[in-house]
Amino acid sequence: MKFPGILFLTALSLPLAAVACPIGMQFNGNGCSPPYEYTGWDLMRDRRAAIDAMGSHHRPSGPPLTAEQARKLNEDMKQLEKEKEEKRKVLASGVWTVESKPTPEGNLCAAVFAKYSFEYREYKPEHGGLVTIMGFQNPKPDAWLIFHGVGLPKSQKVEKIRITLQQDDEPAQTLQVFNYRESREMGTIMFAVPGLVAMLNGMGDKQRFRLSDNGKMLLDIQWHSAAPVIEKLKQCAK
Repeated sequence: MKFPGILFLTALSLPLAAVACPIGMQFNGNGCSPPYEYTGWDLMRDRRAAIDAMGSHHRPSGPPLTAEQARKLNEDMKQLEKEKEEKRKVLASGVWTVESKPTPEGNLCAAVFAKYSFEYREYKPEHGGLVTIMGFQNPKPDAWLIFHGVGLPKSQKVEKIRITLQQDDEPAQTLQVFNYRESREMGTIMFAVPGLVAMLNGMGDKQRFRLSDNGKMLLDIQWHSAAPVIEKLKQCAK
């Protein structure tokens, strides 16, 4: 597979001492993002925030409810719980979101795979996270593979660190990556890759990614049903 080699060559070119976003990205006050408004990434981030917030709807103290108000509140809470459970089921099995946006530098193409479970007391790497494939239309070479997860490092500023990546059953490689804290709970690992199409050519319909640090597993996520997503991204990148 071509993809690991691309990552390896790119990672070697990143000096550990530098603290900056990869080429084509800009610092947004918290981490790194493209210099253009991008709806897909925000959509997944907002989805996570909305799901997290669903369990904390508490009615503020106030006058006692009437019988009708109490009935209406109970119905609303049941509907909210139903919607919450439906979204959890979708995310537990894994869901793709594909977005493209025209920019002055060509199309900005991206897809996000989200898969995570909330049915646990203690987080484990296999409980999932997000994987983002992002890059510009040819001939602009900037592209990125981005992981978000509860178990990933959470540098308070953008830093370059070493992470071991294993894809499927291929040999693991220790690479230099960009790292920052996406939120209080979520860390981000970003690989800079020289070209979206080259990255897509090394990807399959089903692919497993395991990220670790000195033998400690940080994230273990496997996507599925990626073939149509990869094709859409290739069309966007032409």
